[in-house]
Amino acid sequence: MKYRTIYSEKVKLDIKEIALYLSQFYASTARNFMRKLKEQVQTLKTMPNMYPVYEEDAFFRRMVCGDYIIFYSVDENNKRVVIHRVFHHSRDIQPHMLG
Repeated sequence: MKYRTIYSEKVKLDIKEIALYLSQFYASTARNFMRKLKEQVQTLKTMPNMYPVYEEDAFFRRMVCGDYIIFYSVDENNKRVVIHRVFHHSRDIQPHMLG
């Protein structure tokens, strides 16, 4: 069964900031990141539990996309995947997860 993917408002801002940052180097860098992100999120529609649970908070799962970590949750009752945040792997993530 396919799951519906939903992007939180915070993750929309995360993605916009990442694309803006990456476009400073080469326009293709931002485009490639966006393409890769969309491809990986698409895999969650059929296999949402394939990525590990986030050790710090079991509500989230985490998926690596290049240098970035995508945090998402799976709502089995409504058959949907909610993409919550995207962070660079070197960033201090914990202060931003609940805020």
